[in-house]
Amino acid sequence: MMGLCEGNNEPAGQILWRHVLEKADQGEIQFMDSDDDEIVTVSGGSVVMARSWDPHSGYLNSEWTVTQNTNSRLIDTKWFHFQKQLFQVASVAQSHIAVAAYNVSTGLKISSQEIPVPWIAEDTRCVLAVPYLACLGSVGPDTVLHVISLTGSVVQTKSLSALLEGKVAGELELVGGSKPVVTVTAVGASTKHILLLDASGFKPYPHQLPAESKLFIVPYENSNILLQTSYSEVSLELLGSDLETGEELSDLVGKLKYPNGLGEADIVAAACSPRKDKGRGCRILLATDDHAIALIFHPGKFVWIREEALASIAAVEVLDLPVSDTDAAIEKEFDHKETGFLGMFVHRLASQMLQLRLLLLTILGLGEPPSAGQRAGLVRDEFGLHKMIIAASSAGKIFGIDNLSGEIIWQHRLENLIPFVDQATGKNHMPFFVQRTTRHFPNPAQCALLLRHKVTGEGVLFVFNPITGQPLAEPGGLIKLGYKVKQTFLLHQPNKEFLRGILLLDSQDNLHVFPESTRNVAASVAATTFIFTADSSSGLLVGYSLALSTKQRELAKCVEEGSSPLSRSSSVLRALRGEGEDGGKSVYQKLVATRVWEIKLTQGSQHITAVVSKNSIEKVHSQGRVLGDRSVLYKYINPNLVAVLTQGFDPVHKQFLNIYLVDVVSGSVVFSITHKRAREPVHIVHSENWLLYSYFSDKSRRTEIVTLELYEGKVQSNTTVAAPLQPIVDRQAYILPGMIESMKETVTEKGITSKHILVALASGGILEVPWVFVDPRRPITVTPEMREEGVIPYMPELPMPSDAIINYNQTVQRVKGIHTAPSGLESTCLVFVYGLDLFYTRVAPSKTFDLLKEDFDHFLITAVLLGLTVTSYITKKLASRKALKQAWK
Repeated sequence: MMGLCEGNNEPAGQILWRHVLEKADQGEIQFMDSDDDEIVTVSGGSVVMARSWDPHSGYLNSEWTVTQNTNSRLIDTKWFHFQKQLFQVASVAQSHIAVAAYNVSTGLKISSQEIPVPWIAEDTRCVLAVPYLACLGSVGPDTVLHVISLTGSVVQTKSLSALLEGKVAGELELVGGSKPVVTVTAVGASTKHILLLDASGFKPYPHQLPAESKLFIVPYENSNILLQTSYSEVSLELLGSDLETGEELSDLVGKLKYPNGLGEADIVAAACSPRKDKGRGCRILLATDDHAIALIFHPGKFVWIREEALASIAAVEVLDLPVSDTDAAIEKEFDHKETGFLGMFVHRLASQMLQLRLLLLTILGLGEPPSAGQRAGLVRDEFGLHKMIIAASSAGKIFGIDNLSGEIIWQHRLENLIPFVDQATGKNHMPFFVQRTTRHFPNPAQCALLLRHKVTGEGVLFVFNPITGQPLAEPGGLIKLGYKVKQTFLLHQPNKEFLRGILLLDSQDNLHVFPESTRNVAASVAATTFIFTADSSSGLLVGYSLALSTKQRELAKCVEEGSSPLSRSSSVLRALRGEGEDGGKSVYQKLVATRVWEIKLTQGSQHITAVVSKNSIEKVHSQGRVLGDRSVLYKYINPNLVAVLTQGFDPVHKQFLNIYLVDVVSGSVVFSITHKRAREPVHIVHSENWLLYSYFSDKSRRTEIVTLELYEGKVQSNTTVAAPLQPIVDRQAYILPGMIESMKETVTEKGITSKHILVALASGGILEVPWVFVDPRRPITVTPEMREEGVIPYMPELPMPSDAIINYNQTVQRVKGIHTAPSGLESTCLVFVYGLDLFYTRVAPSKTFDLLKEDFDHFLITAVLLGLTVTSYITKKLASRKALKQAWK
């Protein structure tokens, strides 16, 4: 909630105070109004919570509840604040409109009345323009506007046919501001009519305005100003006119340069005041369709912009930055191996001369300016701690953020594209693919983001450079797929240009590869590639195997045997064999997906709510766990293992959840477990040979964490010869004294560092839990062997020490996810937390064992090394002299 200032100092857009309401429908704000004394909000679903806040300090003045009307013919419920009272307006189809007035401070119902409106129906378009309710209707062939006075119980009906010149009204919209004004637009018309509501019905505005213009009414002295904005990609035109006469105000006419990346804007608040240099000035608060808010001073400029789309992040990746210009020159030097030894020697001499020339020009101040990335400091550092955070929001906006400064380096807006929606949880998600990183110089980094079209629902790929934000395809980096995407994943092997392809399975079970240059790689790994899909409603898991088309193989066989006239064409034969002109794989091979197994995991009221696989960049350093008796317990490391969570309801145990560990290549269920009287929120972390998940226990009324660890045993099986054995599963349950919003494991470059679990708490803290505390092998009584192994005794309640909160006193509200990424240091993991707030830090689960301490005495170690070097040299001389003397004896 933000207000507009009227002083000389321009606001900076900072949040002065904030309150985070309840989750889901209970915290959804249905109505908000403010004045100088209080802010009134109404939120909730079946039970509505009305609150009154102090606008300056944010203190809660009052709070009370109202139960919503449960009439089956109820169309909708609206609220408005008028003369220090809160009104509830409930429309009942074919009957009446119920208006109830409440005291804002106490919640006491002051009055209630029913206004008979038998003409109102479920499809009637109505808008609330306080204190009137305006509804579009029809009386015979005429289009009419019903204006209902909610405070006087009077209904006025006036025809719109003359105003619309016989056309049918298409839209009825409310004009925000200080007066009850609505707009009516005829079907197919390019202009709209403005209607000023009053006790007699309405009075039309003298002029028609463009249908795409945005309007707002601002009080100014003894009159009202109608503000009008027209949006284009490069500019924002603002006009001001008198609401009564329609006269244009010349001092409120202007055009502003529109910032790149902002969407179409609506006026949500405005305040006008006299200027020192005569005339009027207005501060206007805009809200764009890509979830940004901006304050402009009209006539003038943009004062500040806040990117609120960062509060709805749906996909995140952390990527390495490119090398510096000097390192890039070295990379170019070693990229000439095909020229031979002599060519490399000549190139080396030439590069040294160029570097000498560059040094001289730099000293003289005549050198070439550094690149844009060099100027911005966006270059890779020695330890790989400086990276780029790529965040995609559900508003269709992509951001490139510097992880050290938090500065938004670039942003890109995608129009008419929306994320995919999880059918089970309702959460937004966008598949994000890193096709090529910055490590393959001079090839630029390339990423792809998969979304769907707002109208058709078909898949659309946005291909871009993650460092600069520039699209890498035409037009605008968008690739329209032309089909609905059912499943997708990134190939593990790149092509000759170090580009990894994307496999897409459409709704008709047809396979597609993007880009086409990676089709050869996809064909070469088809025999060892498998896909699976999961239907949340039916609980059906389906596994697919990849292969070349059967018809293609048969035709190739006929051509080889000479039974086809195509055998005379060597190019056709090579194509059908899957070979190119140079002997490589051909791009004409067609991939098909074949169903090989199906599993139905649910029945009745059950449904799948989560499918969690392992992190694709995770590396397992150790294949076993050394026990106290010096034997090795080998880990069950199956990269194809996926955790599937199903939830359901039965009359005996009420809510329950099941966990299945499924091998998605063979379709076999490796392990399953059931928890009775357990419900959401449920969070799962799947890594290496263990699984950790949390749920809320209805029986004990607390949050519980369960860990599963899978082992093959003390003898490692050979999975290349025989099918893997059923794993040995160790499991344990723990109590966490807090509510969990998200969980994630730490990840490092080589996997040597110990694993820690990062837990986002509802209180706003990010708790770092070492794996030793949630180890399922923690016994009640510790034996000497287990003590030597490092296992601690079992305690059901997990500790939450204050020094384990990695964000200290920086509260992070309503966390949606935690993203972890490795750095160049094996000891350090990069952590990015996103939700209503953004938080970034580094953690070292095993301490910084590969870094010197900050208080390390460099002078002392230098003196000691120098002393040892001198001593060894002197000792060598003395030893040789002694040996010479002994030789002469």
